[in-house]
Amino acid sequence: MVNVSTSKWISFVAVMAALGNALSFVSIQLSPLVPSIPLGPVSVSLALDFSHLATFIAAFLGGPIVGGLAGLIGGFVAAFEFGFSQGNWISGIGIPIGKAMTGVAAGLLFKSLRSGRLKILAATAISYIPEAIFTAIIFVYLLPVFYGLPQVVAMVLAIQVVVKAYIEMLIMGTILAYITGSKGFQTFTRSFRM
Repeated sequence: MVNVSTSKWISFVAVMAALGNALSFVSIQLSPLVPSIPLGPVSVSLALDFSHLATFIAAFLGGPIVGGLAGLIGGFVAAFEFGFSQGNWISGIGIPIGKAMTGVAAGLLFKSLRSGRLKILAATAISYIPEAIFTAIIFVYLLPVFYGLPQVVAMVLAIQVVVKAYIEMLIMGTILAYITGSKGFQTFTRSFRM
């Protein structure tokens, strides 16, 4: 028999993952920073991706497991756009895993916070550190081995991706800080707090 609270959290993860994929699709389509550039057997493109806003909301309300699952499933559109559609199956597999890492880290950090907009902003930036390291490893060590990408090119790409992601984290952290501080959000989400 399914526990009512368990089914509530499964539904919540599904909604947040769907929101994450929708935010990813819209933001990628509206903000292409670098078009698809062929680099041997793979192509690389760069665009803003705000899917982690849903990951952060899930982590804020549900903790590390809920945040991790929302990040994992909410990363499917980005995995397709930046990975599989570019011929890069390593990024296609790695992107959802990295997003799950951010969701888990955010859930742990939000769980330890009391409240405060600056703390939420800091937590969103800090929670990206594991994913940033994972992304750098994928670009610097795996792409050169599997796709013959020169390591210097891979390093430049990794730096661009991580810097862009930190800009996104600051934007999403600011949005999250203001959303979570509002009375309407607090009233609406009271039943979801773990």
